[in-house]
Amino acid sequence: MTTKQINIRTILLTGLLFGSVMLTAFYLPANDLHPLEAVRGHYRAIKTLNEKPNPARAALDTITYPWTEYSNGALAKALMRTYYLSREQENHLPALIKSPANSSDQTNADLAYLLDLQKRRTPEEVRHATAIGEVGSWPEIINPTDPAYKENLSQLFYIATPVGEWFNPESFPATTQLLKNTLQDIRVTEFRLKQYFKRPRPYHLSAEIEPVMKIKSPSFASGHTLWAFTQAFLFAEIIPAKRNEFLKRAEEVRWSRELLGIHFPTDNEASRIVSWHLLNKWMENPQFITDLERAKAEWRSKSKSFQ
Repeated sequence: MTTKQINIRTILLTGLLFGSVMLTAFYLPANDLHPLEAVRGHYRAIKTLNEKPNPARAALDTITYPWTEYSNGALAKALMRTYYLSREQENHLPALIKSPANSSDQTNADLAYLLDLQKRRTPEEVRHATAIGEVGSWPEIINPTDPAYKENLSQLFYIATPVGEWFNPESFPATTQLLKNTLQDIRVTEFRLKQYFKRPRPYHLSAEIEPVMKIKSPSFASGHTLWAFTQAFLFAEIIPAKRNEFLKRAEEVRWSRELLGIHFPTDNEASRIVSWHLLNKWMENPQFITDLERAKAEWRSKSKSFQ
């Protein structure tokens, strides 16, 4: 082989290798998500405790979520398919978190925290938490003629409220479509986890807990908190400068679930963790990457005209 042939071959091989690298870079998204923030506050204190059964409170481990209280809607949503996740990823969801035993030191601390919060909550806090509880879009309300459609759609941007009222479905359709798609995954994930763990609500374990309302699905993990943090992380991908404001909004949502006496702190912390993992899993889907980039481009092209 002549020197000229060797050089041509080297150039061709280099070109093929470079092309392969470029294609790989194009089709495999760079998973450079912001790291999950460290656990803080009472969540951190409870996490240090034992999550395994405690023989001293063994009777609590015989309690499960009552099937008589389980709504057909909650069961039906557990059978839905996700939009961006593969079946394998769906099946892996329960492995991301672990529900503490009813008799565990963690659950005991959960209940102690909720009882203390219950003693200190004010009527105004209850009203505020109840109002937050009424927020949360649902993927099945997609028919524009549905009476709940307009309100359902407007709530898609609840976590992004700090941006301004102009950041809404009408002005940002690409972002709206992304939120709709991810909401499907959030709700399916929520009810899959609830059905898998079947954790009783705090008021099932302690008669001292006085919930403001009762919920017709198991406790673990919190659906409101899952929705709030997943959207906070997602909005932070589109508008990184507002990350702390989005997370503050999500923190308020999970606080509301505890104040109302319907969720354990460990339910909420589990949801925060799953939220971050959901975004990581979506990053493996080329369609999600495309949809996310469209939302980012929409923000770059339109936001300045509103500010």
